[in-house]
Amino acid sequence: MSLKNIPLAKRDFEELQLEELIKKCDRKECDRYFLIFFDKAHEAEAAGETKTEEVFTLLGYAASMMLKPSSPTEPVTPLFVMHGPRSAIIDDFSEDHLKFFGEIVFDILDPELRARIADILWVKKRDFRAAELAIAAYLETATILEDPVQWSACAKRIERAVRLAALLGRKAGHLNKVISHIETVLDKYNGEDPKFLSERLMGLLLEFQRDDSAKYSALSEKLAKRAESDGDWHRARRYWETKAHWHKLAKDADNERTAQIKVAETYVNAAKVEADGEALTRYVAAAGHMGRAIESYRRIIGGANECMKEGMNERIEELHHIMLEYQERPINYPKFISTESDLNEAAKNAIARVKGKTLYDAIFELALMGESPEVSSLRKEVQELAKEYPIRPLFPVVKVNEKGKVVGSSSNLFSNDPKEAEAAMRANMFKQAKFHHTIHTQGIIEPVRCQINLEPNVRLSDFIPIVSNNPLIPEGREYIYAQGLHAGMEGDFLVAAHLLIPQFENSIRHVLTQRGVITSGIDPKGIQDERSLNKTLYLPEMQNICGEDLIFDLQGLLTERFGANLRNRMAHGLMSHNDFYSVQVAYLWWLILRLCCLPIIAQIKEDEAQQVKDSAAESGVIENAETAKAVKGAKR
Repeated sequence: MSLKNIPLAKRDFEELQLEELIKKCDRKECDRYFLIFFDKAHEAEAAGETKTEEVFTLLGYAASMMLKPSSPTEPVTPLFVMHGPRSAIIDDFSEDHLKFFGEIVFDILDPELRARIADILWVKKRDFRAAELAIAAYLETATILEDPVQWSACAKRIERAVRLAALLGRKAGHLNKVISHIETVLDKYNGEDPKFLSERLMGLLLEFQRDDSAKYSALSEKLAKRAESDGDWHRARRYWETKAHWHKLAKDADNERTAQIKVAETYVNAAKVEADGEALTRYVAAAGHMGRAIESYRRIIGGANECMKEGMNERIEELHHIMLEYQERPINYPKFISTESDLNEAAKNAIARVKGKTLYDAIFELALMGESPEVSSLRKEVQELAKEYPIRPLFPVVKVNEKGKVVGSSSNLFSNDPKEAEAAMRANMFKQAKFHHTIHTQGIIEPVRCQINLEPNVRLSDFIPIVSNNPLIPEGREYIYAQGLHAGMEGDFLVAAHLLIPQFENSIRHVLTQRGVITSGIDPKGIQDERSLNKTLYLPEMQNICGEDLIFDLQGLLTERFGANLRNRMAHGLMSHNDFYSVQVAYLWWLILRLCCLPIIAQIKEDEAQQVKDSAAESGVIENAETAKAVKGAKR
């Protein structure tokens, strides 16, 4: 349906009998309403009722957008964004539409729809009365949707209410009302809710520094212990982390550290659960959990006294031995796709791997699916193509951009100069790698990503455990990575690329620095600048750490003119909106997700066997079968 932008009046809304329609919805949420509104718009179109069609289409547009409470300035986002088409965005509403919304918003009886319309008016017009109306309506609809099991819808509306109230300022009085509502809900459940409602609500209190640390640290401990008794180590971890945050707010370093140790031990217990499973790939997951436990202890140890440091170092050594035992288990994980594979069949197989799985199992399954193309295979493919098409290699390799400008040039494959011939070979190999990226993205990444998104409420906070205590990610960068990974999972590769590419560049420097490599240079004036990916990805240490195949893949994606060159094109504003929704950006998002799940920081020794053992102990996290196999071959 599309808007015709015809004039509307309040009476056009009053004739709809909207409340009767909404009563038929089994769940009072906008994402249920918009389908009904669009159906009614179609009926009105068929009946020639132009104004009724326009009102229902307008309401459908408003209801179709997704609530994103974490953003104070852009609280609603489009339902989908594809390579060209998209669903409604807030900027689609004209001044006439906003005027119409202003006329009807106080007469909308349903609090969910009233909150949405009022919020749109606040964002677009900065209408103070609309903001106040939205805050009250969000709390009202949160109460209607309150459910300790299906908790996300309620929590999102409370979060949006508190952020709106904060924008209006404490003097307006709304922030205290929302915080009082949060405290009432927490008191109501008193640590008996079985999921994450209390964790999310306490997170909001922590953010706005509600000073009741003693009460809520005790509540967090109660919820953590309940989760442990249920064997839910992920949930226990989240509540121990919350407890640590309350102690940090109270400047209680000893109890904060104790809670952090509890966090580390949840990884140990999760590893033991995985290791008890029958599937061989369970040992890879177990090793990954154990690596996170080690990394957690390493981050705690800094502020501890000497006695505690000694005890934690002993615990780290003990966990290292257990992790190495897990890594030595035999692994034979199947590859899913080749260049000859049928994409439809590959997509069906890939979807089947994640269907019905929990969110984390599905995400890690996606990380397991495939690997960077082998450099030796790419070279062989280029050589075979040269034999099949003998004229083509005689010409220089030239790359032009969308404006027809030459942005890359190399000699031909049969140049008498070995360096020129090798440069031409690499240029062709980067072009050939794009074919593999297309196959993998269309056959696996996109079908699986869409399948994962069929499950409701894939949230930003779901990615926090993936990036926390991760050796690839420096402390303080976790939330940025989580935002980028979450945006990519939702298909918003524009945001994902802008967040992840710069952070990944910093992570490469972090990995090198951990290995004692200097990642900055000094100019003649004594100024020290950090080296970019154009330098760091080509350092010999990177191949030692990550292996030839992965580094070649990253070079092609991020810095090579004959590859996607995403780092440089993005940094210099050379990418259009559609460029961010290309195969290469989606593939890069997957590759970074994979590396976040499976970071290995290898420490190269002369003896290959010792190298594998040392790198596994040092890396901290090993979480998939291909990675474990590669560690045994000292390739990654």
